Amino acid sequence: MFGESVALGFLYAPHLTPAGILEAQLNAVAGPGTYEVIDLSRSSESMSPLTATMESSLQLDPDGLVVFTGNNWNFQETDVSPYIPVPSLRARYAQALRAGGVAGVRRLGARLLEAKARHTFGRIRDIAATRSIPVVVVVPEVNLADWESRQPVVWRSGDDTARWHDHHARAMRCLATRDFAAALESAEQMLRIDDGTCPTAFRIRATAYRALGRLDDAARAARAEVDADVMPTMCYLHCPQATTLVKDALRRAASQHGFTAVDLPAVFAAHAGTALPGRRLFLDYCHLTAEGMNVAMAATASALLRRDRVADLSWQALLAAVPAVSAAPAADAVALFGAAVHSAHRLHAISGKQELVAYWCERALAAAPEIAGAMLDLIELRCSRCPPVLSPAARRNFASRHPVMLQHGLQWPNLDADLIAAICDVLERHGAPARERVSRMLVDNLAVDRSPADLATEFFRWELYETFFAEALDLDGAQHRSAYRATQPASSFCLVASGDLDIELSITARLPEIAGTGPRRGTVSIDINGAAVGDLACTHDWRAENLRVRAGLLRPGINKLTLHWPPPPPAGHAALQCAIERLERGIAADVHPVFGEVFSLMARRWLEPGDRAP
Repeated sequence: MFGESVALGFLYAPHLTPAGILEAQLNAVAGPGTYEVIDLSRSSESMSPLTATMESSLQLDPDGLVVFTGNNWNFQETDVSPYIPVPSLRARYAQALRAGGVAGVRRLGARLLEAKARHTFGRIRDIAATRSIPVVVVVPEVNLADWESRQPVVWRSGDDTARWHDHHARAMRCLATRDFAAALESAEQMLRIDDGTCPTAFRIRATAYRALGRLDDAARAARAEVDADVMPTMCYLHCPQATTLVKDALRRAASQHGFTAVDLPAVFAAHAGTALPGRRLFLDYCHLTAEGMNVAMAATASALLRRDRVADLSWQALLAAVPAVSAAPAADAVALFGAAVHSAHRLHAISGKQELVAYWCERALAAAPEIAGAMLDLIELRCSRCPPVLSPAARRNFASRHPVMLQHGLQWPNLDADLIAAICDVLERHGAPARERVSRMLVDNLAVDRSPADLATEFFRWELYETFFAEALDLDGAQHRSAYRATQPASSFCLVASGDLDIELSITARLPEIAGTGPRRGTVSIDINGAAVGDLACTHDWRAENLRVRAGLLRPGINKLTLHWPPPPPAGHAALQCAIERLERGIAADVHPVFGEVFSLMARRWLEPGDRAP
């Protein structure tokens, strides 16, 4: 079996894998030892090494090749983006943007990806033909019900960028008050502005339709969301999901080359009874639960058994006849907790991620209640002042029956506020007094009234990946910019405090200049846990301001500090033209607006004038 992290059984591997399940299912029907499934899948696999591995596998004299791929293509196999630090690629992007606008760069990305897929499957055909080896292509499905892809819109002309964000804010308010008709109206306005090139409005549609019981409409909107979240217009690091273009390319390749296709979208819809697959079959955006793996491999096993004329069993009959393959409770719990951690890290939600993160924590506790210790260990790791792997919590966890590993999100350069809150809520519901213990842990290690901190650093950002993906991945040193750049109208940070003392905020910020406009001026409003604490008058030059936060506004532990930026000026056309000119010269440029920049956001104990050093 060849493929990406889905084929590898990400979060469950090595304890439970699709290859292991497939072998068990085949031998349950054909007899023990009849089939051996060799797992050659790799996390983050891409097309070129995939075909190289397939060619090398001929040394094993295989009787069949199973290819389970496609989720990574939208990102790893696409180099059409202004944020890839290669001058020639920037220039190519600029040429397509100048000639065809945003739709033009998206068409370029689609055309190049389809050509690459044709070439790859032509190679697979040639490799298989050397030994007349049959090939099975598994067409992947993705999580449509639970996974959300919120992205900011590319610059639009005139004041359309600001209007798009206004409609987005209104849609969020409408969803919160369950006014779904109004939310759909706002989503429609967003789509008129962005021409369907941004996934956010489609997710608003999917959420509203689902709440109204219009599940088929919700499924169509969710698929449109996945299809809109493509590399040429992507700002945030998105999550690997196979688009309709990718799935159709896989189906065409199978048909053209005489391969057997296992179509998971159809299989999962029939199994779950819905066109909107979710957490029953998926741990996150594309990785499968134990049930999802068993269903996917049953469909694959059925195809192989029929090809080999061993048994004419449908996948439904095979599922009914063969006991499900599962992981041991401890491994199951760690995988489910890994889904919680992964969701906290990667989900760009329009409606909040707390419910989904808490759901996976609940599932993990149900599988093995003792994993509560691993949850608290992970929080202690986040609070550690030394390298996390050297902390007592890491040593305890590695020696336990529930070791949280790198694939589960062990290392993370961020406080993880949403995950910490979800763990505390779930443990408290199960009778464990976690909140007070965690609050004390946070205060003892991270309270700014005890040790000053710059909240603009990545550790204290509320959403670590709410930034340009080149910065998130540190492409060409982009992560080491001197300032935090806001890609949304509001930027949130974690402020840890004891709650007993007033805090001083020292903010240095600006509104970056935009080509074709005059000097920018505006007011940045600041709140803590939703309560206003002051304003900062900003211009295009750096300005510093000190604010006092009264202890009465603070709670012990994590507080949410939010900066609300003024809207971008009506200069979308000029901003894109400037970006095109820079990209044509191979120079870095942004096609998404930057609302504001923060050089530093220092938080410390407030000192009265008489207490300050002379």
